[in-house]
Amino acid sequence: MAQKNGYFKIDSSDSEHLQLIVYPPENGGERVMYKEAQGYLKSHQIFADEKQLQLALNGDSEKKIPLTGTLSYTVNEEVMLNVSPDSLKLYARFYPATDGGDQIGKDDIEKEMKLLHLRAEIKDDELNKFFNDRTYCTDYLIAEGKAMQPGVDGYVEYLFNTDSSRKPTVKEDGTVDYFNLNTVVSCAKGQKLAILHPEKEGVPGVDVYGNKLLPPKVNRGQLKFGKEVEISEDGMELYSKSEGHVTVEKEKVEVSGVMEFESIDTSTGNIENFEGNLLIKGNIKSGFRVSASGDIEVQGIIEAAEVTAGGQITVAKGINGRERAIIKSEKNIIAHYIENATVKAEGYVMADAILNSHVDAGDNIVVKGKKGLISGGRVRALKNIQAKVIGSTMGVTTEIDVGTDPEKKQRLIDLEQANVELRKMIDRIKPVLLATKKKIASGEKITPDMIAQTKVISEKFVQAEKELGANNAEIEVLKEQASEATNAYIEVEDVAHPGTQVVISDTRMVLRSKYNYCRLVIKDGEVGSTPL
Repeated sequence: MAQKNGYFKIDSSDSEHLQLIVYPPENGGERVMYKEAQGYLKSHQIFADEKQLQLALNGDSEKKIPLTGTLSYTVNEEVMLNVSPDSLKLYARFYPATDGGDQIGKDDIEKEMKLLHLRAEIKDDELNKFFNDRTYCTDYLIAEGKAMQPGVDGYVEYLFNTDSSRKPTVKEDGTVDYFNLNTVVSCAKGQKLAILHPEKEGVPGVDVYGNKLLPPKVNRGQLKFGKEVEISEDGMELYSKSEGHVTVEKEKVEVSGVMEFESIDTSTGNIENFEGNLLIKGNIKSGFRVSASGDIEVQGIIEAAEVTAGGQITVAKGINGRERAIIKSEKNIIAHYIENATVKAEGYVMADAILNSHVDAGDNIVVKGKKGLISGGRVRALKNIQAKVIGSTMGVTTEIDVGTDPEKKQRLIDLEQANVELRKMIDRIKPVLLATKKKIASGEKITPDMIAQTKVISEKFVQAEKELGANNAEIEVLKEQASEATNAYIEVEDVAHPGTQVVISDTRMVLRSKYNYCRLVIKDGEVGSTPL
């Protein structure tokens, strides 16, 4: 048997004693909600006892309950029209007439729709379902609008690996593979590099009120390309003009040469300002300089050398800087280990160990693998630092700093040091100017040389105070930015040893005891820990 919702009907056979007949649902149909029945009765200025009405609606058999109020007219069959939230569907819900009342027809529904400014065309087949069986308190979908179909933006499909992060993988035994990074994405001459997929316009729709539903404007894709890349005649594909290393930066595709060296030593000399990517199969020896606009991959070690890259720097065997190595990347730096070196990356830094080094990262620093050790030196990152072991049982000074851009942190240090010198200058000049002022006030004769000298000193004094004021204003901004970096953290997978200096944003703490398996964060304005 078919489902049938519960419904109700006013019994006005005895005009002195109105009643409401409540019919229960059948075969799993829906019950009438109290709010619906109450609202219907109220519209006719008649009322039911709340408790009796609730019991009748929740019952499983037909029930009659008394109504208060009078009816001076015959209640005809009624319809309630409801529009879906997206204005694309129109539902009709019908209520029965009292004895002798008129049944509703399509014309009546059309009149009701006109009053509500509804312009959708009625679905006769759906409406006839009601006319055929007169099922009340049930929603009939009698009209529908046409949904708007959004278009598709044009886009570029790149036919090469565009992942510039290329982080090393951690093996099952806990070691990290620093060799198979595939940092060089090779391409052949004439190789197809990218395809432009054209945009597709959307299809307008219309709601049940007759309002047009316009799709959002679609964006055209664009093929951007640079050196050693050409575009097809139809403007829809990019091809390599030569062999090399293909990259995409800010949606611009370029192919650059990959220069290979066995090692950087006396046989090669310095390699500076190379346009492209470098692959060094051996080591970069001490005292040499290497710089490239792209990536630099070193399959051996970097000794006490200077290495600068516009792209990523990867060092398979590590960096042994002998306190003279300076390694800088505008992207990321990945090395098996970093020892006695100064390292700076605008992206992230990843290593198995960092020893006695100054390491700065604009993103985060991850020191994992078998050792996962940071010991000695200063390690700073904007977002977070993750390591297994931090500090040393031997009392080696180790500073871990997160929450402030390393460049801004250094700028703050430089400004504060500059202010110390400016205040010393002001303190030296001020007494001289005061003494000169007193001489003038007492009428003492001042020679032209003294006047000229005083003018020079006075200008220095004014300039120093001006610089001091500007520095203080910038310091205030930098400190405010540092205090806002509340989400930075230091993650300790094993132990952070006592004596380690921890700085989060502008809050500093020296660890007095071991911290195990925890995350160091700012809690209530102080450095605290939460378990991993």
